[in-house]
Amino acid sequence: MPAEPECPRCGNLLRPPNVMHESYLCRQHGQVAPLQPAVLPDPDQMHNLLASAAVPAWLPWPLPTTWVFTGLRIVGGGSGPIRAVAVGLTGTSLATGPADLIIVSEQPGTGLGARLAGLASPDPDQGLFAEPATISLTAAGWPTPLWSLPGDADRTSYVGEAAGEWLWLVGWPELTWSVIHDDLRLIDVRKADRLADLPRGALMPRLQQLDHAD
Repeated sequence: MPAEPECPRCGNLLRPPNVMHESYLCRQHGQVAPLQPAVLPDPDQMHNLLASAAVPAWLPWPLPTTWVFTGLRIVGGGSGPIRAVAVGLTGTSLATGPADLIIVSEQPGTGLGARLAGLASPDPDQGLFAEPATISLTAAGWPTPLWSLPGDADRTSYVGEAAGEWLWLVGWPELTWSVIHDDLRLIDVRKADRLADLPRGALMPRLQQLDHAD
């Protein structure tokens, strides 16, 4: 994976700021906040890493049995706020064996969650929310409805809103109810004080190379 920041919407390498322009530029999408390379921080580093996050960093807690934390990617940071946080988890689903789950919290228009879900637009179609929600998990103690997204058959994708930002859950292979279900409870890592017990695995390859998430 390139060390340079990428466009969160398409993965193109970005033109960095210079004397002519103050923002990162994507040749396809113009000014964007940069998607930073994947990292696997120690639990005691998480709060410092997310200090400028303007969005939650959602983590299932307790983690499902056999599941471990396998990485983090952020959009923004540096001199600006973090506009999106992607949390990677790897474990075993009941039906399909080894599986990956990426949970994204992002500001509207960022496009990282949509990219993972296989959508062309940066945000979900508003017509989706005219239908009944598929599931309702708990985020920071609040019931949070999620809608299932059509897309590639190799993955499960859900989207909803939590803490005023988009919440995406995308899993491979198709996880269905084995991991993503009504009893799933998410905590915001920025406000959590129990991360010392967070089990870690190796950095998720799928998180490092988002365009190879097939």
